[in-house]
Amino acid sequence: MEDTKWARTSAAEWLHSRPQMRWRRVFPGQAEQVPYARKLAQDLFAGAPCESLVALAVSELAGNALRHSISGAGNGGWFGLELVYAKLVYVAVTDLGGEGIPTVLPEGYRSCPTRENGRGLRMLYDLSVSLGVHGSSALGHTVWVDLDFDTSLEDLPQQPMLLVS
Repeated sequence: MEDTKWARTSAAEWLHSRPQMRWRRVFPGQAEQVPYARKLAQDLFAGAPCESLVALAVSELAGNALRHSISGAGNGGWFGLELVYAKLVYVAVTDLGGEGIPTVLPEGYRSCPTRENGRGLRMLYDLSVSLGVHGSSALGHTVWVDLDFDTSLEDLPQQPMLLVS
């Protein structure tokens, strides 16, 4: 442990000093748990410029873990959330694997506009500094994004939206 004197520093300097703050939490594999994961992220990043972007990433990644892996199939499924509070914010969700591999659709991919899946990881890819996947269908996946701490979701350019009823 480094010997640091905090007597003449601000609370913000102490809060953002090394070592990086890292949190990990496991949630039951139920859709009702996604808002709790999002709320945890919002609470941990409250007041940070990236708060809304982190919350969006958590919702998308956790929802994907439940929708596209055996994490959400019942029978004791779960998903793990890892957050790192740093200049480069790390958001990761680990699932239990299953069918398929998480994939970012290519730019300009035209899927059916009423189709529910396929656009979320592309959106996160566009909003993040980097995005990645590791693991396997047999062992489980971790899908992660690195986000710029100083970027707010509200500051990003708005994309036109297709509304379907």
